[in-house]
Amino acid sequence: MNLHETGAEEGARQGAKEGARHGGAAPARTAGRAQGIALMAILAMPTLALAALVPGLPQLFQQFSAVPNFQLLVPMIITVPSLCVALFSGFMGAIADRWGRRRLLLAALFAFALLGLAPLMFDSLLLIVASRVVVGLAEAAILTVGNALMGDYFEGEERQKWLGYQNMFAPLIGSAILLSGGFLAGVHWRYPFLLYLSGFAVLALVFFVCHEPRRGAAEAERPAATPFPWRVSLLVCGVTILFALVFFVQAVQHGRIFADMGVASPERISVLATVASLGTVLGGYLFKRFGGLSVTTWMAIVLAFYGVSYVGVAWAPDLVVGLPLDALGQVGGGLMLPVLVTWALQHYGFEHRGRGMGLWGGSFFLGQFLSPPLLTLIGSFGFTFLGSVAVVGAACAAAALVLLVTHLKET
Repeated sequence: MNLHETGAEEGARQGAKEGARHGGAAPARTAGRAQGIALMAILAMPTLALAALVPGLPQLFQQFSAVPNFQLLVPMIITVPSLCVALFSGFMGAIADRWGRRRLLLAALFAFALLGLAPLMFDSLLLIVASRVVVGLAEAAILTVGNALMGDYFEGEERQKWLGYQNMFAPLIGSAILLSGGFLAGVHWRYPFLLYLSGFAVLALVFFVCHEPRRGAAEAERPAATPFPWRVSLLVCGVTILFALVFFVQAVQHGRIFADMGVASPERISVLATVASLGTVLGGYLFKRFGGLSVTTWMAIVLAFYGVSYVGVAWAPDLVVGLPLDALGQVGGGLMLPVLVTWALQHYGFEHRGRGMGLWGGSFFLGQFLSPPLLTLIGSFGFTFLGSVAVVGAACAAAALVLLVTHLKET
């Protein structure tokens, strides 16, 4: 559980452990470019559940304005899948460990695509929300298995390479989905759900490309040989929630950050947010390029980026200064996800990887729900919105300094 190990060192250590447990032969891992591309497609699916529908939210409100409690129910079309990921990812991971990664993934992708398309046929708002619950359960399985397979298929530098690629292309994929959803919503409120057809394409790709990671014969026939590491998972989940709280300050409140910086036009805000999001691509590249850094160092770097960004946007005199500072936070976001996934994977061997990464995913999405209340709590002490963002940034800067000093003392 050494926080200072690189991905390569941990991969070798886990391989030795698993090899010893299976009589000297570690599970075979014959994965390459095809599997890496498939994992990138798999892990892009949860973005679809959110980004495709955000532009069409006004149309949904208008369509169901006569339904009782529509102001509560309509936003649930977007938020319910994320809530399901937060609540059920650990459960899906346990199923993946016992039932098999590939079978659960294929079933989840089929349910995700089919129920994602269901609102094309439903006129009832309640039925649409119910279908979104199933989409959320499928999303929990997809995210969990996708991250577990990243650990099953790749080790060390290869794993870091594909995590870097994933976070380099994720903002581009998200922007494409967002723009497509906005265009389709302008034609009809139902049409953004057509984007779920891409789920069937990913399903076909997974069917032909992704194999079930090989287990030892004894492991396949009996439950896990070692108990699940709940104490370690408590650490992983706790740290993940803290980082997610910071991540979703910008991810959820980006529009408000620009609005408080003096940008009034929603169209201009969307353009500026897209420009700033290019920082995420840079973050993914940096993680891929400098693979030899320890996880602790990466965590400190991520927090430092957020610290400078959040304090900076609060004090920026104008947008010319504020936009680059905002983009620094996006660089931190591009680093955060691969760093946290790498760190979490270090703590789980093959037999517990599904449940472990499920708990990790649930914790990360729990941060999405807790982040806005955190800013509200800070604001209750008399801070403005950007002042509250600055408080979070100052805490990040202090935590980055503590991590670096601690790391230097231990090395």
